[in-house]
Amino acid sequence: MDRLEQYRSTLETVLNEHAQLAAQVRAEHPNAPDTPAETIAICDPKTDNYLLITTGWTSKQRIHSILAHFRIINASICIEWNGIENLIEDLIDRGIPATAFLQATAQHPPRSTALQ
Repeated sequence: MDRLEQYRSTLETVLNEHAQLAAQVRAEHPNAPDTPAETIAICDPKTDNYLLITTGWTSKQRIHSILAHFRIINASICIEWNGIENLIEDLIDRGIPATAFLQATAQHPPRSTALQ
């Protein structure tokens, strides 16, 4: 398996595992609402976007949040957002080298002070 395919496969596997874990925790929680929010892994190998989101209802409140968002750009994994503890460590444990990860903030273009 080439490097990009490994990244895609590993991201999909780990995000799906985290979504399943969230579902298990909600099911086992004694105060879980009747219609709980759902955690969903969204994996798009065409655009190389990989997200973990929570959507639905909790009690009377609508929930829609991005828990994690990764993009594969130029053979690196850009961390657009990571709100999950140990998620990067899980990916590294599955064989993605730590050097493959880039923070999205490191990619910000320089600001121009000139008016255009």
